[in-house]
Amino acid sequence: MASPTVSDSDDLTPGVVDDTAPAPVDTRAGDNLRVDRRIAARLQLSSWQAPWVVALATFVITAALYIVYAVRRYERLGFTGWDLGIFTQAVKAYSRFEAPMVPLEGTDINLMGDHFQPWIALIGPLYRLFPSPITLLVVQALLFAVAAVPIVRLATKQLGAVIGVLVAIAYGLAWGVAHALAFDFHEIALAVPLMAFSLVALVEQRWRAALLYALPLVFCKEDLGLTVVVLAGVVALRCGPRTYRWAAGTAVWGLVWTALAAKVIVPAFSSADYSYGSKFAESPAEGVRELVLGFAAGDARASTAFMLLVITVFLAVRSPIALVAIPTIAWRFWSTNHLYWSDDYHYDAILMPVMFVAMIDALMTLRRRGSSRRVLTGFAAGAAVIAVVLTAGGPLHRLAERDFYTPATAAQAVAALEEQIPAGESVAATNNIAPQLVADHEVTLFPRLDRDRSIPQWIMVDTNTYGMFPTSQQGVRDALSKIENGREYREVGERDGVVLLERR
Repeated sequence: MASPTVSDSDDLTPGVVDDTAPAPVDTRAGDNLRVDRRIAARLQLSSWQAPWVVALATFVITAALYIVYAVRRYERLGFTGWDLGIFTQAVKAYSRFEAPMVPLEGTDINLMGDHFQPWIALIGPLYRLFPSPITLLVVQALLFAVAAVPIVRLATKQLGAVIGVLVAIAYGLAWGVAHALAFDFHEIALAVPLMAFSLVALVEQRWRAALLYALPLVFCKEDLGLTVVVLAGVVALRCGPRTYRWAAGTAVWGLVWTALAAKVIVPAFSSADYSYGSKFAESPAEGVRELVLGFAAGDARASTAFMLLVITVFLAVRSPIALVAIPTIAWRFWSTNHLYWSDDYHYDAILMPVMFVAMIDALMTLRRRGSSRRVLTGFAAGAAVIAVVLTAGGPLHRLAERDFYTPATAAQAVAALEEQIPAGESVAATNNIAPQLVADHEVTLFPRLDRDRSIPQWIMVDTNTYGMFPTSQQGVRDALSKIENGREYREVGERDGVVLLERR
């Protein structure tokens, strides 16, 4: 009888070993070893890839959400001339290699006299290919989404995929980002990813990269030079004496550019009656006094401070990274302009990377001190839940509403009436419809600003507008009545409350 082999061993009596049979030769042993090595290599590669997979997936998802939200909001007249129209006019000028003159702010107004933001000239070539305000909105959405990449990669690499996903949710739905998306386009769009990459490099002890990423912040807005100074100080604090010389040089860079921008460049381009310097307390002591009284009374500054901390489950205060937020918070809270205090608008977008990187840094510290994975995951889950809850009452909740995807009546009216206006001619328009016109026309604001000396060929007014700038709905209607009762313009079209007038 033939000796049994491995394949027919079931024919043997259970429990009895055939000592006379030759030992079976497993010809698959070498193959199995090679397979095991390949699996191990794949597992090791997957471990290296996981942070990037989660981070890039976050980028794709958030970019899609942000772009859809921004484009739909634009198509429903959700943006305004101040500020989307203004920045579109500036980028349009840059695309033609011209000075960034912005008629929406007034006659002969150069945007460089408003804030120091030369980087937006980089959008010029893209705008030349796609001449529309949507170009600016898409650029901003992509930049905000790019900021998620280093933040989520850091969380996933240091704390695991589960926490990485939770951080992705928390940042992706962060109220500071959402409000910036809802309020037009602004110069801080580039600063958000620069801040994220810089602070993540700092946490990873890549101090040279941290400082290099911080350098261009000075070209995003004049006050960010002070943020660069504080960031350089935190680099020196975290990374030790070897960084002192480079950190000091970076701090000087930030100070010099802030001084040049605030004292030389912006004043050189600004009009005599327009200055941000008048929007601050008369003295530091007065500013501190007003700040303390405001916090005690629970004004908008207290609310904003609470909102900045609650999104990180108050963990951000456990990390020195949070110090980088101080300059932005300080100038806003010191200002006498109440709009700066609010947690609306775009002012908090630059702080979102600071708060979330600080939170991750705090979680890493807790892990080193022995906190369990359950505790760490609980904190991250708390941040994600808070972000979701705040989203329900924030701008991004519109993505879940059906009417957000239906055409807006007023937008259709504007598009239909615009067909009567020859390309390139001047138009005065209400704030809410100005962005729809800036790509093809020279647009000024209606009712006219004091700084505006232009005489537009056309006037387009949405009588349904309820915005507060430059005047109320009643103010718009009163100004329109005054024009209609005069002899300078005649009405040539009206649709769904949108009126078009032509100069006689």
